[in-house]
Amino acid sequence: MKTEPFDFLLSAIVLALLAGLATGAAALGAWGFTRSTLGAYHVLADALLFLLVFGLASAICCRLIVSAGLLRPGTYPMGDPLFRWWKLFTVVYEFGRGALLPFTTVFAKPLVAKLFGAGIGRDIALGGRLVDPQFITIGDEAIVGQDSVITAHTITSGTLILDPVEIGARATVGVNVVVMSGVRVGEGAIIAAGAVVSPGTLIPAGELWGGIPARKLKDVAHS
Repeated sequence: MKTEPFDFLLSAIVLALLAGLATGAAALGAWGFTRSTLGAYHVLADALLFLLVFGLASAICCRLIVSAGLLRPGTYPMGDPLFRWWKLFTVVYEFGRGALLPFTTVFAKPLVAKLFGAGIGRDIALGGRLVDPQFITIGDEAIVGQDSVITAHTITSGTLILDPVEIGARATVGVNVVVMSGVRVGEGAIIAAGAVVSPGTLIPAGELWGGIPARKLKDVAHS
């Protein structure tokens, strides 16, 4: 993946601004509340406040990049300006998501994904990791298994492909599954553990798929 010095500089500047904002918030917290109430333990509270503000500010930054139209589905050469914005989004997202890990319980993972732009339905179980959350939609009551990865981008032959991923309502993505860009999973469909779903695959509603690459195994029996 082609990365120029300007990419490092741009990412460093944005991360420094976010860190400065979070540091200011932690300092205000220490001056106004934590130092007087927690004594020597205020350092821990200030550190948590720093991480929380940094994570939330990162989410706002990512949402602004998307809302400004700087990231759109499509196919782009490495030299395209959009490729640069995608790299910046990815860096900010990874740092921001990491900062929020102390607050990300299993029940909070859907909320964190939604903060960074993912389309999250009601009552989902999210055990895996979302890459490019701004292009991922997960329907109501869907299950994304532990250590699975859903990504909406593919890089091949010097080209970046951004293609949204849709997981239908009540669908199940099994443990250690990889779902690649452009995949559509229908309502109630199941992807068996360890499967790899190739880019652009359409999995119809009510089917069980598995294997590498994933293929249809059978229809799902409904009770």
